[in-house]
Amino acid sequence: MIQGHIDFVSRSRVEGWISSPHWPLRGARVLAFLDETCVGGGVVDLFRQDLADAGVGDGFVGFRIPVALEPWHDTRLLDIRLEGSAFLLKQRRVCLAPRESVGEDRRRQGRDPESLSWMLARGWITQPQHDALRLLSLLGAHTQLLPPALSHLEPRRRCDEVAMIAAGILEVHLLQPMALEIREDLGFEALAPLREELRETFPAVPPVIGVWATRRGALGVEEGAHQGGPAGASNPIEHGFGDRELLLLNLDTQPSLPRGAGADRFTAFVPCRPEA
Repeated sequence: MIQGHIDFVSRSRVEGWISSPHWPLRGARVLAFLDETCVGGGVVDLFRQDLADAGVGDGFVGFRIPVALEPWHDTRLLDIRLEGSAFLLKQRRVCLAPRESVGEDRRRQGRDPESLSWMLARGWITQPQHDALRLLSLLGAHTQLLPPALSHLEPRRRCDEVAMIAAGILEVHLLQPMALEIREDLGFEALAPLREELRETFPAVPPVIGVWATRRGALGVEEGAHQGGPAGASNPIEHGFGDRELLLLNLDTQPSLPRGAGADRFTAFVPCRPEA
């Protein structure tokens, strides 16, 4: 007999436990499903003192696995399946979690390193997308090197091609359908209003844009400030953009304009809601 329970479900992770009195399940693989679509997976390897005290196996019966859910998915329909068996663990009840914990999960949904690695292994994202999103999550900025062939295109075509690259990364970052606006000839003063605009348009997602120009420039970024660190806690690190570099920028990183930064005007690739 196999028994278990789903303790917590959010759009970025599932927690619970699974055990059998007849054979150990430590190290067994469990998969998260919505209907017949696999949306996550992991192993049973967490120690649960409460269950050990209750005599449930050796206590190593817990799991905490990353999942990647779309905004329209109903988390109440998610179930857990033991790989290689017919066992299926459904949610018995819905628990209310503190607003702040759910909000943080919504802002992380699918963007933590574990979820990104899982999506890469499944072929949901490419290696360049994985690397860009991982560094964006850790540092708040990432400079993406563009293909050399773009340098030979005329300016308008070149901008469109860079926009396509930015859109591919930003759509995975948002984990929802989006359109992309190309806003040209912007200055540093446009970044703060863009941050507020994205906060309103996508309230559950960190405000990220693409920055590019035909000639090279740079912005100062307080790496880690997007994770709640105090402003001014570290010296800004310069991140380049322009020519063969696309800068993916989390606007929560307190961006600044360094002296002698080069291009003082740039093109921003801004996510927006698709037209109905």
